[in-house]
Amino acid sequence: MANFKGHLAFGMATALVWSGIVAYFYILQPIFLPIIFILTVLGSFLPDLDSDNGIPLRILLILTSVIAGFYVGYFSFQKFTDNSILNAGLYALGSALFNYFVVGGFFKKITVHRGMFHSIPAAVLSFLITLTILSFCIHLFDRRLILSLSVGIGYLCHLILDELNSVVNLEGIPFIPNKSLGTALKFFSKNRLINILIYLLILILFIYNITFK
Repeated sequence: MANFKGHLAFGMATALVWSGIVAYFYILQPIFLPIIFILTVLGSFLPDLDSDNGIPLRILLILTSVIAGFYVGYFSFQKFTDNSILNAGLYALGSALFNYFVVGGFFKKITVHRGMFHSIPAAVLSFLITLTILSFCIHLFDRRLILSLSVGIGYLCHLILDELNSVVNLEGIPFIPNKSLGTALKFFSKNRLINILIYLLILILFIYNITFK
């Protein structure tokens, strides 16, 4: 399994190639190339959100906790005129800690490393979720499609690198695969309920984006 630096390097290389393809065929205007690059690199980190001690999950929890704390503190200060800055700060701190430890702890509990996060359906889902989110702020479907594909391509490149690393076993001998071979590019996990939920969500988001494109 590749480490964080390995995935970062491979994700950046994939982002450069994908950005080059978009630029060469002029699929989108050059102004979108930095966004495409960033989204592809971000997508390459997403599969490791199921790693409890992984850097991507820590970064995500920190960012979401800061954002949650900011909004809760801001709106509590605006809504209650008798609230002092200290009270708003306490609300903000409480919501940030709740997000990091409670929400984050629940997420860690329900996810298993190399589970359904490392799968082809998860890559498809990352594309569809991005496409759905962008539908609220970008009106042109073609533009949303390319930006969402960037996340999906980045996600897929992570899975491919994991499989390539699985070809080499712990002793470093190539062509004698280790036990992790086949656990990244799979279509089903051992959890039947998770499988059903993932495929159901893919179907729902697919229908939504086709209907309201």
